[in-house]
Formats: sequence, C-alpha cells, structure tokens
Amino acid sequence: MNAVEFVNGKYQTRINGKLVKRTKLAHLEYTMKKAGLPVTKSPVVGSMVVPTVQPVVSEFSPVERFEFISDFTQMIVDGDINSFVLTGSGGIGKTTCVANTLELAGLVEDTPDQPSGDYIVVKGFSTPRALYETLFTYKDRILILDDADAVFKDPTGANILKAALDDKEKRIISWNSSREDSEIPGRFTYNGRVIFISNKHISDFPQAIVSRSQKVDVTLTTEEIVEIIEHIFEKRNDITDEVKSEVMEFIKENAEDATDLNIRSAVSLITLRTKFGPAKWKRIAKYSFCGCK
Repeated sequence: MNAVEFVNGKYQTRINGKLVKRTKLAHLEYTMKKAGLPVTKSPVVGSMVVPTVQPVVSEFSPVERFEFISDFTQMIVDGDINSFVLTGSGGIGKTTCVANTLELAGLVEDTPDQPSGDYIVVKGFSTPRALYETLFTYKDRILILDDADAVFKDPTGANILKAALDDKEKRIISWNSSREDSEIPGRFTYNGRVIFISNKHISDFPQAIVSRSQKVDVTLTTEEIVEIIEHIFEKRNDITDEVKSEVMEFIKENAEDATDLNIRSAVSLITLRTKFGPAKWKRIAKYSFCGCK
C-alpha cells in the first residue's frame, strides 16, 4: 500500500509498506509523487495545498501490543520459538517489558557481577566476529540484541544470524576463516534463542530475520504514546493520584509540542512535580518538555 504518513512531526512515504523517505514539509510534494498520489497546487500562487495526513493507526491498542511482547518473550523462555523481533518507537518501555517478563519467569541476566545468568544483553555496536563468539559462548541461552542494528546490517553478521534462527532441528553456525589465536571452533551447534529490540519500524528490519521470527511493532502515534504512559502511571503505587492526574493533564495538553514524548520524559515530569510542587513545576516542565523555547 502506498501512503504518506505524518509521524513525529515529519512526513514520510511508504511504498508497498516500505519506508522510502522521511522528509520535512518542504519535500512533501516529492513524497506524494513517489507514492503515486495526486499533488494539488494552489491556483493563486502555485504552491502546494497541504493535505490533512492522518497517522497510521493499528487496530491493536498499545496495551494489547505490549501484552503480545510478554507473550512472545514467554515463548522464547519456553523454547517454543527461536527468535522474536520487537521494533518501534524509542523510550516507551520495550526493553523493560521484555526484562520484566524474563524476571517473572525466574530468569536472571548474565552480567560481570553475575556471570552465570540465563540471558545476556548486547547493546550498541558489535562486529560479526564478536557476534559469532557471543553466540558460541551463550549457545544454550537467550541473547538479546538491544539497539545493536549494526550487527545485521553487515552481510556477514546477517548470515550468521540467519543460521542461528533457522528452523532446522540442528542449527549449525560456521566461521570459515583461520584464526590460530582463537579458542572458538570454526563451527558449532546453536541451541539458544534471540530477541531483537530496535527503534526501527518493522518494515525497515531485515526481511531474512523477520521471516524467521515472531514480531511485534510498537511504532505509536502521539495519542497512542499518551495512552501507554497513562496505562503505566495507573499501575504505579508510588505516586499519588493527585500527582498522576496533574502530570497526565499536562502531558495531554502539551503532547503535540513535546520534543521527545516517551515514558522517560513522562517520568521526568513526575520528578519535577515532586521537586517543585504544584505552584512552579508546570513552568519549568513546559520549558524542558517542549524544547526549551
């Protein structure tokens, strides 16, 4: 499906569901032509008549999609699936939802202080060789690649992951390159599972990985982000109802002008309300929340 969307204050075009360009208003004409949509000109000045572009809204609510995150994470824990791709808006609790589900299942993270945990989280940059060695080291455990998009952008890294996510009874991963100083074998059987967490849209994620995985996308509209923030606030018992009500009212009034609307920025508003009290907090909150204008 071809469409022009308005997301996070910018216009973008999808051709058959694939994001091809993200633009500012000045390039809206280009995006519409790219999508094969009609472009209307003003008869007076010849400039574009900007259409009302509605955000793409899912039939599944944000709360329901977060329930799906827990469901698929539990399937990873139970060994029912080999991989799960979780994509979408940043700062809305994707990683926290996964971590909470793992904790409820009784799993602990492998860290320098706890080196025998049930799963490991790799964040940021990772080379294909480092990925191979990590998969070997944790070949019977769960690997979470959190915003580690560079590893599958590299063809070698992508091929390693394709082997790791195969649906064959035995998944064999190989590194056919001589390296005398390594204790890692050139091939091994992988029995682990992988969870991908990314701020990308699901349509921008490598198809070879998506096709081998269960997936949830939580790319949310402004209204949906507000909805998930309100849902999270309702579950917090460490905040009074008065503070929750004040902060949520502020968020709803200023959501469209927020420079970074997410759970982290919402929680920071609670901190400001607690620190400065009902008389002053809204002024300093608006200054920070809406981009220091």
